[in-house]
Amino acid sequence: MKYIYTILAIVIIYFVGNDIYKQNTKTVAGAKSTRLACHKTCKVFERTYDAELLKKAQETVQAGEYKLTSSIKQAKFMETQMFKYVQLEKVDQMVKDAIETRKQADAKADGKVHIDYYIYENDKADPGKKTKKSKLYAGFLRFILTYNGKKFYSVQADFMNLEGEDIPKSVECAIESFMTAS
Repeated sequence: MKYIYTILAIVIIYFVGNDIYKQNTKTVAGAKSTRLACHKTCKVFERTYDAELLKKAQETVQAGEYKLTSSIKQAKFMETQMFKYVQLEKVDQMVKDAIETRKQADAKADGKVHIDYYIYENDKADPGKKTKKSKLYAGFLRFILTYNGKKFYSVQADFMNLEGEDIPKSVECAIESFMTAS
């Protein structure tokens, strides 16, 4: 009987220890980030799919080798308001400027990074939005980055102002998140 209790205790300790280890080492996909100062003022969600490609892509972007593709997603259930104030070409230039400040003369490029992003207008009349909290923000910028056709990183940065006055801050934070991710 004594041996049964000892074996049972060992099994319980093993499973509890294993669960604690898994909780401490897992990465949450798409979790809200708090690792940078800008994450305190701009809600950011990021996810790394391939850490090796991420490092290679960061250096490639620092060398200036990237392709930018952009689009908008307007509200469907309410009259669109945001794109009376926000021009895609101006946001494209903000993204390019944010990248330009991070270029390094000695960076090496081995390919080209594709930065595909869209500006999403929060559709507050969408019947799927049930909570007041989901209707607070004006929209978000969603970046999906690929290297040689393989997705390796994504980041989403929210903004609150319908006229897009805080979009530059969100762009800067999204690019900083990408360039400092590991």
